[in-house]
Amino acid sequence: MFTMIESPPQLATPPLAKPRPTDAVVEQLHRALAESKRCGLRGARCRFEAGVATLHGTVDSFYLKQLAQEIIRRVPAVKAIRNHLRVTAI
Repeated sequence: MFTMIESPPQLATPPLAKPRPTDAVVEQLHRALAESKRCGLRGARCRFEAGVATLHGTVDSFYLKQLAQEIIRRVPAVKAIRNHLRVTAI
């Protein structure tokens, strides 16, 4: 006598996540920092939410901290900036 074993139900694969509009802005922010050609800004990273860009990471001088802020200010989607960059103590 055969016992029928049912196969488990197939789980639907979730759809691929659509890129969020903020992802495109973060990409713009990182590109703007990279295009500045200041190697000291390589330690700067960005987050973006609801018009607010947040800079974080470490840079070598207060000048670079301010420069990063001014570069980010030029991105049209940015309405406000939180500059949480740390300056390394030399």
